[in-house]
Amino acid sequence: MSAPATKIAPWENIVLRLIAIYKLLHAAFFIAVGLGFLHFRHHDIVQFLRDYIIGPYHLNPESRIVDWVLDTASTLTSHKLALLGYAAFFYAALFAAEGVGLYLRKRWAEYLVVIVTGSLLPFEIYEIYVHATWWKFVIVLGNLLIVGYLIHRLRLDCHNAHAKSEEASMVPAASPVEKPEVSEVP
Repeated sequence: MSAPATKIAPWENIVLRLIAIYKLLHAAFFIAVGLGFLHFRHHDIVQFLRDYIIGPYHLNPESRIVDWVLDTASTLTSHKLALLGYAAFFYAALFAAEGVGLYLRKRWAEYLVVIVTGSLLPFEIYEIYVHATWWKFVIVLGNLLIVGYLIHRLRLDCHNAHAKSEEASMVPAASPVEKPEVSEVP
């Protein structure tokens, strides 16, 4: 069982909790997406989009984007929707593990967030390169701040643990207390 990280300042505890809540919100989002994909396995998605999205929001059905969305939706089979739903549930489980672990201040969760979020940053940066939008910058900046902060915390914890082990090895072993000899009084 993993022990909680070393004692931290109250503001650091708040930051870890905010990151945990952010990750748990991601998990809730991906659960909803997964349920949506599984729900539409046996429905006509194109008809749903026409009835509940394109019509009510008065989108131009001749638009290039709307046409692309309808073409893409028409290629989704029941099997593809199931796979997409299961992939969404996998991401939900991953984000939930990160969020719960961070909320409980587990060191393994900090490593997990750094590895997973850090490994996805190149793809997010590539997305900005392909098509830059303000919200992509905000997401990448937020993820960079999260990874940077957690790397700082992990390095600080490692440094503190190393300093404690050196301090413990420098303290001489306590010698047994010698009792003074008591002289007998005649």
